[in-house]
Amino acid sequence: MIGTAAAQTPPEVQQIQDEWAEVFYKLPSRQQVAPFKALLERTQALRERYPDRAEPLVMQAIILCTLAASDWGFDSLSRLQDARELLIQSIDRNPRAMEGTAFITLGNLYFRLPGWPISYGDDELALHYLESAAKMFPDAIDVNFFLGDYWLHEGEYEKALSYLQKADQAPVRPGQRLSDEKLKEELQASLEAARKRSGSRGDFFSSLLPSTLGEQSTKASRAEH
Repeated sequence: MIGTAAAQTPPEVQQIQDEWAEVFYKLPSRQQVAPFKALLERTQALRERYPDRAEPLVMQAIILCTLAASDWGFDSLSRLQDARELLIQSIDRNPRAMEGTAFITLGNLYFRLPGWPISYGDDELALHYLESAAKMFPDAIDVNFFLGDYWLHEGEYEKALSYLQKADQAPVRPGQRLSDEKLKEELQASLEAARKRSGSRGDFFSSLLPSTLGEQSTKASRAEH
């Protein structure tokens, strides 16, 4: 999910991202809280060490998002709000940092979260951020997957298929092997759904919200538009 040339990302940030992926993909939700909190502390230290860099802000935002899901409670919505602000700040510093990850993450947040008054979900903004990432990195596996998933959910199956096929053809990135391999696994289900013309939002990133607040709240809020 992350990377503009790994050489341009501070190695300490890359290390935290690698550890985050191990926690996010391999541990059950209830065991993720303590590691995520520890990673947050380390990321804050990196913000102080690299005050002008975008990458620590992006990584801190991603950790906040996944912590909000694994430790769901009164603080979760404020953590998601803080994550949005960090991502916007990171774009101001360097929009291309970590291969447009700030745009992709914002797109997912606006797409997955319920809208007002619960949270800030917004399909138009979701598409804006995802398409912005695609303009910068048109061949990237992650943005093509998420754009395909967006159009799949919207019932635009031909559009979805074009992006999903592009993601399927993209190579697994050496510095993002675990994330990309998981993405490739889910991609197959999304491709099948697009070919069968059956709308089905992908599971990747769905752990940002517990099921009790996720899809039903999202549908309800979007029905108001």
